[in-house]
Order: sequence, then structure tokens, then C-alpha cells
Amino acid sequence: MEDYKSSKYSQIEAVLKQHPGVRETAVVGWESTVAGEHIVGYVVPNDDYVALVPANAGGEGSLVRKWRTVFDIMQKGKEAAAAEPGFNIVSWNSSYTRQPIPFEQMRDWVESTVTAISSLEPKEVLEIGCGTGLLLLRLASKCRRYVASDFSSASLKQLAAQMEKLPGKWDAVTLSERLADNFDGFPDDSFDTVIINSVAQYFPNVSYLTRVLEGAVNVTRPGGSIFIGDVRSLPLLEAFALSVELFQAPPVLSAANLRERVRRRVRQQEELLLSPALFLALQRRFPKVSGVKIAAKLGKFDNEMTCFRYDVTLQLGPDHNKSFELPWLNWAEQKLSLDAIRALLTTEKPDTLGIKAVPNSRIEKDVEALAMLPTLGPSVTVGELRETLLSSPIRGLSPQSLLALGEELGYEVELSWANSKTDGSYDSLFERLRQGEQSPRRSIGWPQPETLSEDLSEYANNPARSALRRKLIPQLLEHAQEKLPPEMVPASIVILDSLPLSATGQLDPQALPRPDLA
Repeated sequence: MEDYKSSKYSQIEAVLKQHPGVRETAVVGWESTVAGEHIVGYVVPNDDYVALVPANAGGEGSLVRKWRTVFDIMQKGKEAAAAEPGFNIVSWNSSYTRQPIPFEQMRDWVESTVTAISSLEPKEVLEIGCGTGLLLLRLASKCRRYVASDFSSASLKQLAAQMEKLPGKWDAVTLSERLADNFDGFPDDSFDTVIINSVAQYFPNVSYLTRVLEGAVNVTRPGGSIFIGDVRSLPLLEAFALSVELFQAPPVLSAANLRERVRRRVRQQEELLLSPALFLALQRRFPKVSGVKIAAKLGKFDNEMTCFRYDVTLQLGPDHNKSFELPWLNWAEQKLSLDAIRALLTTEKPDTLGIKAVPNSRIEKDVEALAMLPTLGPSVTVGELRETLLSSPIRGLSPQSLLALGEELGYEVELSWANSKTDGSYDSLFERLRQGEQSPRRSIGWPQPETLSEDLSEYANNPARSALRRKLIPQLLEHAQEKLPPEMVPASIVILDSLPLSATGQLDPQALPRPDLA
């Protein structure tokens, strides 16, 4: 990196600052083995200007239209590439391999989700974002009424074609092409269950999600439920980004370059990620919601859906459930293990046993790698990091292992991510099953964050704003080309939330993310 205080860089900074979309900027030169000096402009946008960009240039409406186009293209004019009738999993691709997720993993994911929704005993259902009917085709036959909406006309046509070919009666099903926040024609209290599964990540921001949930609450009758499934976890975004980049990186890549790849993946995130705490905060806005359940995603396979996503169930009043508190054992403080839990359940035979902060073995290595990454020297490679991770012991438990233990010993097991930990740990409750008795429906006093903010934006990223910010890049390059000689025009622009500062409050150029000079 060349001296960022040079007069040349100061001149470039001054030109960039003239643009109304720039709040702060720094310009540095990186040495490139391919093309010599690589001038990079780092820009903190003026979001007041960004917000004024016309709607057709980006933002909420543009992002919704973008996703609708994506799904239409993936389905339009194609026969469902299903391994069996009624199982169209076109577009379900792995972030790691970029290849279709294996059939058996998708099968397990669907069955787990159907089981969770079926436990709500749905009879009159509104599914928002039904896609190709992976849930509808397994739930609708047991319902009196099933309204399925989606913004992709191509997906709805594929679903209708599947229903024509599959045996069974579909008289209860109505298909409707509409956006997720459009509840026109649905009276209040007209459904007992609303399903929003694997859809929220395509919403442009948390405000849009809030509008959708407000509409869902209005149309759900008291005693009903809203199921928001397959939600991508904001607290685990960095761990997920590292997990993907570590999988894809060549062994010789340096730890420094790996760090920058992770930062770039986080910065360029185009899907909506949400903290579990958001749904606890939303309960304050919707008095009709009497309970919130936040469950770690279950499944037999370790993949991005079971490791980094969760399900939410909003329970609507009146609340007839008996709320109860219980003492919680702490995994670390009590030095627990699977064998220790088994011993507690078999010797003491408690009616209930609550354990909090159970380390999640599914993502333990990713969390460990994320903690190590800032400390690794410049000569450390991805291959060496992988070897270190392989040699370290597994200390946590998979959620599936606790479910299996409960089944073995006659306990019902519930798992919660309500506490929103960045390490992916979860809380678990064992409740004894008594023969001939149905488990009472009770509101559990799960561990939760100590405080909740009224500012919901704290609990989500903002894909729409990110999309608008990226619109600045060509504007700034054009602006620089008009004002500067060709040799001084930045080769690239990097958008940042803030410029890194030293302890004295000055710009720390060494902390600026290194661009991908390739």
C-alpha cells in the first residue's frame, strides 16, 4: 500500500467528496502484480442522498421485482426437474458447491417443516410465498381451506400443473398471484394458520417484513398461529460467510485474503437476515400476539439450512397456556455433556430439565475459525487453518442428539434460539411424557436477551439499502472520469459503513479491506 497522504490521493479524495452521495472517503494505492498501482476509493455513503434515488433505480420495489424475475426465469417454460412427482426443487442450490442440494437433504428439510406446521393443527391456511408447492402438496389435503399466494406467475403455473397430475382432491386450494404484503380480499380473523416459509430472506428490508406480519396478524384469528420458517440468522452471518469461503478457498490462499473474502461476502449480502430478537421485539407492537417460539432448525443433515437458519411461531391470543419458569442449568458452569444429561434424566427422573447455552456442534468449527481469523499471521494459509480446526476437539452437541436422547428416555424436547447468541448456542428443555396424558401447552420462560430495542433496524441487515448503495459505484466512477485525468481515476470503489480509525481518531489505512486485485 502506498502512502495514503500523498497529494495525488488527497486530490482524488477531494473530487469524490464533491459528489452528493459521499459522506466520507479515503483513497489509497495498492500494489498489483498484474497492473502496478491499483487506486481504490473507500466511500462511506450519504444515505440521505441514497434514499432519494428513484425507486426504479434500486431499493425496496426494485429488489422485489428483481427476485420475482429471478424466480420466473427459473421456472418459466421448464418442466419440474423433480426426482418424484410433487417434489419440484429447481433453484434449491447450495451456497458452498453452487450445485443442487442433494435430494435426500431436501426431503428431510421438507418433512421436518411439514411436521412442525402440522403440530399447529392447521385447517384454514394462508401460505405466503408457496413457490412450487413443497408444503402445500403435503398439507392441503388435511385442510378445509388453503389459499396459496406467490409473486411468481411461473411458479404458480408449475404448481397448478403438478396438482393436475397428482392424485387427490384439490378443491380446498386457491392459487393467487400477489405480493407478500397484499392482503386485499382477506377479512380479519379469516385463517387459523399463516405460513411464511423460506420467503422472508427475499424481502427487501425489515419494514417490509413488518408490514407483511402486520397483515398476517390481522387475518389470523385468536388461537391461531403464524409460522415463519427457514429464517436466515443475522447473528450467524459472519460465521456462515466464513464457512462458505473456507470451503471454497484454495489451500494456498492466505488468511488475510480469506478475511477480505469474508468481509466482501457480508458486505454484498443481497438477502434479508434477521436476529431472533426481532420477533420478541415485534410482540410489543402486535398485542394480538400472545407468544413467540423461536426454534433451532432441525434435520438429520448438517447443511446451511439446519446450521444457520431457524423457525418462528407467533401464537395469537387468547393465551390459555399456563406460563411457567424453571431453573436453568448452564452448560459451561455445570460442565455438562451428553452422558451427564443422560445421567441426570435417568437417576433423578425430573419432570422438566432446562439447559441453557448448549454449544452447537453443527457450527462449532465455523465459530472457532471466526474467532481465530483476526489473530492469524500473514503467512498462515487456508490449508493450515483447516488442519488446526480438524485437530481441535468437538465440545458441543448437535440438536438432533438431544432429540434422540429425549425419545430414548421418554422426554419431549424443545430447543430455542430466542437468546440470539452469535456463537449459535441454543437452550433446551426436557419435559417428561406420561403415558396416557397429553403434554400441557405451556408458555416457557426461555432465556432471552436482557434488553430489546424499539429500533427494529438493529435486528436486520438492509438488502434494499445495500442495493441502492451499490448504485453509487458507477456514478462515482463516472464523476471521477469527468473531473480527473485517466491515470488518477480509481480502479475500484469500495462501499463501507464507516472508515476504520486508529486509537487517536485518525484513519487507519492498514485496516481498510484489501480489494480483490484479480
